[in-house]
Parts: sequence; structure tokens; C-alpha cells
Amino acid sequence: MMLPIVGSLIALGLALLGWRVVRKRRQLRFLQQYRWDAAYRRALWQAYPQLPEATLRQAEEALRQFFIMHWLAPRAQLPMPSRLADVLWHAFILDTRRYQRFCHSAFGGMFHHLPAQTASEAGSQSQAARMQPSWNAAMHTRRYMVGALLGGIPLLFALDAAAAIDDGWLYPPELLGQWAAAFALSTAAVGNSSDSGSSSTSGSDNSSQRDDSGSHGHSSEAESASSSADSDGGSSSCSGSSCGGGSSD
Repeated sequence: MMLPIVGSLIALGLALLGWRVVRKRRQLRFLQQYRWDAAYRRALWQAYPQLPEATLRQAEEALRQFFIMHWLAPRAQLPMPSRLADVLWHAFILDTRRYQRFCHSAFGGMFHHLPAQTASEAGSQSQAARMQPSWNAAMHTRRYMVGALLGGIPLLFALDAAAAIDDGWLYPPELLGQWAAAFALSTAAVGNSSDSGSSSTSGSDNSSQRDDSGSHGHSSEAESASSSADSDGGSSSCSGSSCGGGSSD
């Protein structure tokens, strides 16, 4: 009598897991392929009329990176590292109905705007600790989007300096190095733990099979979704303004 019940529960659990993986895959592809309305770029250009078209496109990709960061870690409170991306986000939010539809398709619920940093916070010691999770999450997006780095730095952290805007959020080289070192240590620690576990069970070196893309620490559900998206060509199909398959709006 118990065996059929247990079997049904296992089947239900597997079906639920499969549904979640499929949902995550669809959300990722939606984020990779979404096209921003031209009005948001115009709003950014009105705030910074000196910016060339290429920088405006980079700001759109930086906002895409931030949304993928939230997709990877939906329960984390990740501060926004770029003023340009934040201005673009504000313009998007003002289009309330479209933003709500976007959030529902991308995250399954509303993604509320987080308080932005102040100019006095940028580069401070407290800001350094607060921004480390954003740096880590931005580094993890390398697996999910082309152009995640700009000069070896996550696009969100490099954009304002590259654009040379007067009120940009800038980060000194020593702070960038601190974040990079902390991220490298955390991924190395996870990698060593993974190597230790695999060698204790199999007795062989499986380190070549370890994911070196920087996605350690995120849910297996997201990783499964990524694998499925990779098989469909989704994770490498988006590069700058070449992203296709616009929104359903």
C-alpha cells in the first residue's frame, strides 16, 4: 500500500522540479532576448546628451546584466553599481504596465527598485562590503551573456567610468582589485571543496569537469536551466544590440 503512495510522491516531486527548470530556462531566454523600448534610451540620452549611441547600447546591456543577476539570486539584495543603468531602470519602471509584464515574465513577480547608493558612499569601506555581492553576481553573468565584462571588469562596474559622466559611480583600482580577489578566493574555495568531495567518492580527479565559469554558489535549478538553455543556443545568442526576439509588449 505504501509503495504506490511513495512512488506517486516521487513522481510528483520530479514533475515539480522539471517544471521549475523549464520555467527558469524560459525566464533566462526572455532576459537574454528582451528588447528595451526606444523611449528608455531617449530618456537616458536626454539626461546625458553627450553620450554616443554605442554607450547607450552598453547601458542597456548593463541593465540586462543587472536583471540576470537578480534572476540568478532572486532573494539577494544586490545594490545597483551603475548610475547610467539606474537611470535607464527608472525610465523603464515609469512605464508601469510594461515593467510589470516584464517582471512577471522574467522573475514570476515584481522586482522592486532598490535604493541607489549616494555619491559619498561610492568607494567607502562600508560600500566596499555592501557591493561585494553585486560584483560576485555580475561575474556569474559571464555564463549567460556576451559582453558581461568591459576591460576585464563587470560591465555594470566599468560603464560609468568608461562613459566619463560627471556624476558617475566610480570605483578606485584598489577597490576593484579587492572585489576581484575576494571573488577569486570564494570560487577557489568552492572548487577545492568540490574536488575534495569528488575524490573521496570516486578516487579520481574530476576537476576538469568542474564549471569554471563563475556560477558556483547558485541554485542547481538555475544551473539546470542554464544547461537546457545552452542546448537550445540561448546563452550565447545575445550580444549588445543584436539581441533578437523582442518583448511580447
